[in-house]
Amino acid sequence: MPRRYSMQTRHRASEEARTRIFDATLDALVASGGQQVTMQEIAERADVALRTLYNHFSSRDELLTAAFDHHTAQTRAAVEDLGLPDAAPEHQLQHIIKAYYSRYEQMGPRLTVLLAQQDAPELDEQIRAIRRWRRTLLNSIVERAHRDGRLAVSASAALALAYTLTSHAGWQTLLDTFDGDTASAARAATEALTSALFHQQPSVDH
Repeated sequence: MPRRYSMQTRHRASEEARTRIFDATLDALVASGGQQVTMQEIAERADVALRTLYNHFSSRDELLTAAFDHHTAQTRAAVEDLGLPDAAPEHQLQHIIKAYYSRYEQMGPRLTVLLAQQDAPELDEQIRAIRRWRRTLLNSIVERAHRDGRLAVSASAALALAYTLTSHAGWQTLLDTFDGDTASAARAATEALTSALFHQQPSVDH
């Protein structure tokens, strides 16, 4: 029992250290305006030895990819936690928008600088992967609504609208419209999709 406890404690400490490194990496990027940052700068911000940082990650690109992967895992968990598999498509979309917008707000400028990185091929693939997952998730909802005869537009148009409004760029646009209020932005996105996509419009929770 003491040994198991010790292993769990070490694992938890390791995960906390990795999270601190990821946060330091993104904060360093934000502070630099999205420019290149060195492993030394990240180590200092994370309060770890440079050697320790290299023990976890062999390069800056690998670290950026891991940081985005960490964000991806948290985002997927947030969306799945709010999933309503038996709910009407309209309400499924409402909860998905809420989950994504909450994550975008939590990440703030950290996600903005990650998405703006231009010189990390592995990061590009991670970004494409999470976007594919979001598209697949939305498509399953749209296809269900289409089979039930509830769509007022084509399935492809419905998917395009849902994908756009659940994107980081869509959130930023609506956030500007609603003076930085994510809750209002989420309500507006939900109401816009409900109005545009469906014949019958069940009430949206507020």
